[in-house]
Amino acid sequence: MVRRLDWLGGVVAIALFCRLALEEDLAWVGWLALGIAVVSLTQARWPYGTILVLVGMSAMPRFFLEVFGWKARPEHFAAIIVSVAVALWLHFHQRPVRLGKLDYWILAYVAINYLSSLVGSPQPSSTLKWALQNNLAVLPYFLIRLTVQDLETLRKAFRILLGVGVAESIYGILCYASHHAFGTTTGMEIGAYLVNVAAPFGSLYEPNLFGAYTACCAVLFLALYLAERQQRLSYLIGFLVASLAAVLSFSRVALFALVLVVGWLFWRTRQLWKHGGGRSKSGIFVLGLALIIVTFVSAGAVLRERFSDLYYLGLTEQTTISRFIVILQALQEIPKHPLLGSGTASFNLSFDWANYIPEWSSDKTWIANAPLRILHDCGALGLTALLGFLVAVSWKIRRAWGGRDRPVAMLLALVAGALLYGISFQATDGTILAFCWVHLGFLATAASLLPHETLSN
Repeated sequence: MVRRLDWLGGVVAIALFCRLALEEDLAWVGWLALGIAVVSLTQARWPYGTILVLVGMSAMPRFFLEVFGWKARPEHFAAIIVSVAVALWLHFHQRPVRLGKLDYWILAYVAINYLSSLVGSPQPSSTLKWALQNNLAVLPYFLIRLTVQDLETLRKAFRILLGVGVAESIYGILCYASHHAFGTTTGMEIGAYLVNVAAPFGSLYEPNLFGAYTACCAVLFLALYLAERQQRLSYLIGFLVASLAAVLSFSRVALFALVLVVGWLFWRTRQLWKHGGGRSKSGIFVLGLALIIVTFVSAGAVLRERFSDLYYLGLTEQTTISRFIVILQALQEIPKHPLLGSGTASFNLSFDWANYIPEWSSDKTWIANAPLRILHDCGALGLTALLGFLVAVSWKIRRAWGGRDRPVAMLLALVAGALLYGISFQATDGTILAFCWVHLGFLATAASLLPHETLSN
């Protein structure tokens, strides 16, 4: 019965794709194929097919379909289709909906988005629509929390997260190689940072987010490599591939975050290197670092220019000064609605580049710093809700690690990934997209399950 109803929901979704596509062009063929693939995957090996859909489509925010003036992205369709499947599964299998205290913080954050968009917004019709988009981006967090309810499922779902990360990294590398070999522009942004520089975004929204995503994948693999009892060459290869993709993104903040989190991982696992295996591991890892150095040399001219511009020009460097202007404008608007904020994505309604750079008059912008963006959009209450979640999950992580003679590899990896996102989102906000909430869903689930059961390393 569940499968039949899920198929019915899928048919309706595909019909919607076709109806919308008939008003456009032959691009509907790709969307139709995507809709069929999504519905088929949700039927495959429950719940792993649905998790693959959530994780995979969260890594494709670059693509969208216009729906009544709304840019509907693959992550939005995935959230809706998987929500139907999960609701039917919970109903027909009489599964209880169990949410922890940390989940209620996220629910509060979602509710505050709607409330601020209704009460504090200068244009509620627009900000409520954007609040719904934000809700769809956050929804995968809850879907993962509901479908991953034991450690065996968590282990297999985590492999899916790693697999999608490697696939995205390889795709971005291939886009970069194809551009330089054949002049193609698929998955590439021309003039992303410098006039003559092309950087890959893969299927992510833009190169900075591609850099953050692949750098997160790199630290996931590195944490597993350092904390697992057995030496796993596959973890090292995954780390090198994802690191190469992060380097080729030319994202300064992603590379800075990668260096910091790699250092934190070595510090966190320092005790393991004193008790056997350290020498052989270090030898392999030095080889890996040598390969990364070669990569830096091959892309060194661009990286040197990007970092030297920041060093010598400071706030007058184009990327930096544009972000600085946005931050100053946001800081001036926050005191107008300090508690609830001005509504989701409301900065677009008040900010006009024409006041600063006339040539950019038609360009849309957003607040790139995640805490500042949340404070502007949702006020102190919204920021408090997210901080409450972080405190709650941190407490669970400390409890999970308490009394263990070594950090749990999977949890260590997820914490490292969250730290990397936390650093990189200070310059390019990714909390408005689903891939961030997918990661937080995995982190909250691992932190909740591990204190009650033993996870072998």
